[in-house]
Amino acid sequence: MAGHQVDTTWMWHPLFEEHRTDTAGLFVHFKRDVVIEDEPPASFKVHITADTRYKLYVNAQLAAFGPVKGDQHLWFFDEVDVGPFLKRGANKVAVHVLRFFHSTLYATAFPRLPSGGLRMVALEPDSGLGRQLQSSTTWLTAIDPSTMLRVDEPEDDFLHIYERRVWGGEAARLHWVHAKVLEYQTSTGNSTPWVLSPRQIPPLRRQKSRFSGLHNIQSSAEHEAWKRVFFIAGGESVDGFGDRPQEHHHLRLPAGSHHKVDLKAPHHMTGFLRIRFRRPQTGGTVVTLLYAESYEDKPTLVPYLRNKEKRTDSSKSLFGPTDSYVLAGADHVERLGYHEQDDVDEVLLPFHFRTFRFIQLDIRVGDSDLVLKEFEIETVNYPLDVHAALLVPAEHDKLSEQLWTTSLQTLLNCMHDCYEDCPFYEQLQYAMDARSSCLFTYCVSGDDRLARQAIIQLHNSFQPRLGLTCSRAPSHRAQVIPHFSLFWICMLSDHFVRYGDERFLAPFVPVVDAILGYFHAHLDATYDIVASDLGPGLWNFVDWTPEWRPYGIPPSASKTGISTYSNHLYAYALKQGATLLRALGRAHLADEYAVRADRIVAALRRHCFDGQFFTDSLASGADPDIDYSEHAQVWAVLSGAVEGEAAQVLLRRCLAGHPEADKEVQSPTFIKTSISMSFYTLRALSIAGGDLYDTLFHTFWGPWRTQLDNGLTTWEEDTVSQRSDCHAWGSAPLYEFMAEVAGVRPAEPGWAAVAFQPRLALYAEFHATVPMKMIDGVLTGMVRVSWATDVTSRKKTVRLRIEMKNDTPPPVVHVLLSSFATQYIPETGEMVFVV
Repeated sequence: MAGHQVDTTWMWHPLFEEHRTDTAGLFVHFKRDVVIEDEPPASFKVHITADTRYKLYVNAQLAAFGPVKGDQHLWFFDEVDVGPFLKRGANKVAVHVLRFFHSTLYATAFPRLPSGGLRMVALEPDSGLGRQLQSSTTWLTAIDPSTMLRVDEPEDDFLHIYERRVWGGEAARLHWVHAKVLEYQTSTGNSTPWVLSPRQIPPLRRQKSRFSGLHNIQSSAEHEAWKRVFFIAGGESVDGFGDRPQEHHHLRLPAGSHHKVDLKAPHHMTGFLRIRFRRPQTGGTVVTLLYAESYEDKPTLVPYLRNKEKRTDSSKSLFGPTDSYVLAGADHVERLGYHEQDDVDEVLLPFHFRTFRFIQLDIRVGDSDLVLKEFEIETVNYPLDVHAALLVPAEHDKLSEQLWTTSLQTLLNCMHDCYEDCPFYEQLQYAMDARSSCLFTYCVSGDDRLARQAIIQLHNSFQPRLGLTCSRAPSHRAQVIPHFSLFWICMLSDHFVRYGDERFLAPFVPVVDAILGYFHAHLDATYDIVASDLGPGLWNFVDWTPEWRPYGIPPSASKTGISTYSNHLYAYALKQGATLLRALGRAHLADEYAVRADRIVAALRRHCFDGQFFTDSLASGADPDIDYSEHAQVWAVLSGAVEGEAAQVLLRRCLAGHPEADKEVQSPTFIKTSISMSFYTLRALSIAGGDLYDTLFHTFWGPWRTQLDNGLTTWEEDTVSQRSDCHAWGSAPLYEFMAEVAGVRPAEPGWAAVAFQPRLALYAEFHATVPMKMIDGVLTGMVRVSWATDVTSRKKTVRLRIEMKNDTPPPVVHVLLSSFATQYIPETGEMVFVV
């Protein structure tokens, strides 16, 4: 039997205390002088992670930041090559750590474990350089006493990343001590608190950007001087760029003056900020940064009820969270190693990336003149390589390109180290939201690395006491929305269709069965359909509609405990699960799921269908003014409760915008689906068949067109609260243009065969490139689709080309066009069809 074993790879500040009431956490600094006597190695790799977040600097250059968000089930570390940053002689290595307190509920978006810690491990631990870099007591560490993580910001319920720095003389100076090595027994079944894993996704992509305009300048300095310091050409309008950056200019602001200016970004973005001042002679200058997604009228309720129209109407106001910094000046210089020339410059570096469309910069200059030298933006996002392409000539449609590019920007802004519901407010990975984002990602890139991680993290959130996953993961605060567990099952099914990876999906089957078992256990004995658990600790959220405020639940479902939507979604997930399990060799369980789905669907027809429409709960006693929704009809089609021509009639009669809506019968008032449910409305239109999808396609995007008219560069969360102007569940056009209009989808799991069923009636001319799947970050193939219409014959010439990588033979193509259906085994060149 092995002897007593101890892990000593973690270090921490020996005096760190885990709770204060005035801040969500603290910043901790680490530094180490590393001496290299000979030529530095071209490559030298270390493993680094921290609880909660870190930034690694080598010789004042940012070498890495992380880790990817983890939790008690899986904590990630990074492998970083510091070799390119090293030099002969003295090297300064520094780590800036953000530690959120474990004992509070602040910073919901950032899971952490009970102890803080920094782990630095060299892959060559016995080398001289390795011994210097390893976690040890030779590292110096200091707690930042001056920078607080704000808990008093009314705009911020989830992040608590916003900073307030106040200098207080000697009390604000850093007190450096030797780090403490943490010891964790690893023998007899014990381990460290962190279950370590290499990161599963590539490092985030950083790209330089700059502001595109200035508004509302309140300053004694000339407006042109402000424009020059932000690289905005003097010859352009205030909102304009020059063709290239101008010669760099500094802006001098006199002592005792006050300045305010609104900075406009080219589009809604997420990025690191770096503001550089010439270090003033005295401290006391106050710099405040307010971050906003739009100009707006005063909010009804911060942050949840907004009043937004034209997002760029600078006659209105900016509302948002703020960072506040007091400059230290020449009297107080801390050499932290995060940037060069500490003696010359004072640099503001908000630790976490910020989300904004506008930044209001407010400077109250202290007792000595202040020189603003630079304000840099470095966008940061998941490194999404977009292989899809779309071209619809403007004479045929001017909206399609805007739908495409805005959807891409929205998706990108909601992808960092996890999928995020909205980067401005929450940065949480919800199962319903992530299901859509994963599908959109597959369609534009074929990349499933972030999706695989999301599937694993949501799986790890499983709550055995309930038989459900959490609605979101990773998160410091567990939340359960039963419906979202069903969307997680759909994520598994989607992944199998696109990638066919049985080995990856098989371990999740027990949790799939437990989730479906939870709903089965709640069957109502009278009606034979699932009754919602209305007890504490569960949120039966359906959708954000004005009529279902404040919690997004149909009133009749709350009253009776029976939700038509819940049961449709349950039947839908049962069928998705059955298909998946049958492919995984679990036919007996798959058959059981199919039987359960048929039972639910039959009961819904008996009890929740009034003969024409599905009600939100039991049909008996349903109020035609409040108990009917598009949701119940859409999900009736998705669950299979209504099919074929009957499904077409149902949707035609209930969906606003259809020419025959409300005309054939006396219809009740239907609660409309929101942006979040738009993807599922489109799926129902597609599944129902007939001409429904084509008839509604162009008018369907009316709400998106309105957003573009209002100046949005990313899609808003919803029209009810208008809380956030960036939420990826609105990026449905990415899926529609690839899978429906171009008509390219997997016909067999993992693209073993390709289905080609384009919607030729939607555009006279159309060009698209549809990526297939990635394996280990490498795209396996692309499908190119185009068609054009002959002006005389009105016939369309349709072209299809499959381009495979690495000499892989192309898959069989299942072609379904208006005039024929066939299968092709492609050879070189294009397939051409005239229809």
